[in-house]
Amino acid sequence: MKYVKISFWTILFIVLFVLFTLNVYQSVDFRYFYGTDDVFKEIPLFVVIFFSMAGGFFLGVLVILGELMQRKKECRAKDAELSTLKKELDTHRNIAVKEFIDSESNGGNGAS
Repeated sequence: MKYVKISFWTILFIVLFVLFTLNVYQSVDFRYFYGTDDVFKEIPLFVVIFFSMAGGFFLGVLVILGELMQRKKECRAKDAELSTLKKELDTHRNIAVKEFIDSESNGGNGAS
């Protein structure tokens, strides 16, 4: 699995590198709103691609961080529940041991 992951990232890097080098000398007009006033003229295409990829990466990181924070919150709640259940188990375990000791000290007949 490790080699598949390394191969995937290597191939992705090579493909992106080739795309960037092929588009170095091409330029585009970038319109960020409708109309003629909101135009960046003759921006290199690789800059547009780079910022598009960076924006997508940033949005992906935000989604992952949101999920991570949600999972950590759930984990803390489960840890609190686990500690409560451990305390309850210890209480019941001690009661059972205490009853066993009491029954043994009474001659083992089970009557207290």
